[in-house]
Amino acid sequence: MKKINKALSLLLAVLMAFSALSVTAFAEETTDVPSEEITTPEDNSITVKMMNYNVAGMPNFSGKDVPACQKLIGEYVVANGFDILATQEDFGYHKQLRTALTGFEYRTNHTGSIPGGDGLNVFTKTMPIYNEKREQWHKAYGSISEGDLLTPKGLLYVAIDIGDGIIVDFYNMHADAFDTKGSQEARYNNYMQLATLIEQNYKKNNRPVIVTGDFNHYLHATEVNSDQYKIFHQFCGLKDAWVEIHNEGNYTDFSKWHATGLSPWGNWDSVEKFLYKDGGGVTVEVLDQKFTWIKDANGADLSDHAAAEVTFKFTKTDAFVENTGDLRVVKLANPFAIFFNMVRWVFKDLNHILSHFEELLEFLK
Repeated sequence: MKKINKALSLLLAVLMAFSALSVTAFAEETTDVPSEEITTPEDNSITVKMMNYNVAGMPNFSGKDVPACQKLIGEYVVANGFDILATQEDFGYHKQLRTALTGFEYRTNHTGSIPGGDGLNVFTKTMPIYNEKREQWHKAYGSISEGDLLTPKGLLYVAIDIGDGIIVDFYNMHADAFDTKGSQEARYNNYMQLATLIEQNYKKNNRPVIVTGDFNHYLHATEVNSDQYKIFHQFCGLKDAWVEIHNEGNYTDFSKWHATGLSPWGNWDSVEKFLYKDGGGVTVEVLDQKFTWIKDANGADLSDHAAAEVTFKFTKTDAFVENTGDLRVVKLANPFAIFFNMVRWVFKDLNHILSHFEELLEFLK
């Protein structure tokens, strides 16, 4: 599902890592309780506009100005009034992105560039972020040509205070890519790992849930041992924003979209998703959803992915239960620890590449 030039970029970046490594440390908000409240209308609801985007922040040797793209992405988010941004592949050009996100007061801790960073981050305009937790996938597949074993891909969990006592459990993920049998099996394992964490936290926290990220798979398609409809919709009780808005809530019949002849990639049922669920006496309603190909002034795409854009309405009911007792700010890891983790991944990846040398030669032909 990824373009081959991105896999090559990842490989070359590993080999150049010692000269390209850079760690940017920054101070995070250290308040232990929500710092402000957002005024809600008389119906006890809050409307939140969110965007999910694989920003393709890896070194690109084909001529694309990746730092400039990150800046333009940040400017687009600000200009279009988003409250929350979730990103994947936010690696070595994180500074350009976050600097352009003017007015965004909160963000997760950046884990560094490739190969040691996971590329996952969450930014919010005025909504404090708590309980940041990252998990690397238990299973990954793909060495040189696919690259999934060359970075610590996984999931990111945070609790976001959207205002008026409502805390949302928010998940951002980047699943195993490509369509080989091994990748499909790894991706199914990724989904089960995420679904298990969602269910564990839901039973413990009793909060509304938002799940987003790059799923590297379409909801309508079936794979080896994999059915997103059953894993997330049936097992976790999550609804899909695109299905609810554009497919009349039908999770099994996509015939009218197949009939258009359009590729789902960035057009319909794309790999970028927003899933959601009520919780703690708060109902979650999706008001709109769309996929957008964000372009520069010359009409070139800023990423090889479309952005998923949604607006959610969170409404408190009589059953609302405020759950703010376990909120904590997770501070940035020691910059030296991040650096040495990146160095560790450099040697790990070099060893992996050398052990798959025949595949490397085949890939570079």
